[in-house]
Amino acid sequence: MKTTKLIFVILLALFSSQLSAGEKAETGFKLTVKVSGFFSPEVSSAIVKSVVGSSQAAELGVEVGDQLLAIDGCAIPGCSASQAKKSMSQPVGSNVSFDFRKADGTEYQAEVALY
Repeated sequence: MKTTKLIFVILLALFSSQLSAGEKAETGFKLTVKVSGFFSPEVSSAIVKSVVGSSQAAELGVEVGDQLLAIDGCAIPGCSASQAKKSMSQPVGSNVSFDFRKADGTEYQAEVALY
């Protein structure tokens, strides 16, 4: 149970890291993320849990339940948590490429400008 809590804390830090000047970049969607490994954690799965209705992500078709397959070409499962964090921690205005799979198996890519 302690390992699960530690992994959750690592993930929380991973996806809520602050950018310079305290600015936090947003994607327009939130993920439920699972990781494996302790010393070199890797993202084992990520599912969209919410989408901001007026966001670019929503306009590109990102929906609750979509499975994240890759961030900037880093495949999930297997993408290191540090690489995922690096992609998500770029400056506001940077484009991040996400590959998703819908529940019906359709795969698509969404390039989202962080805001």
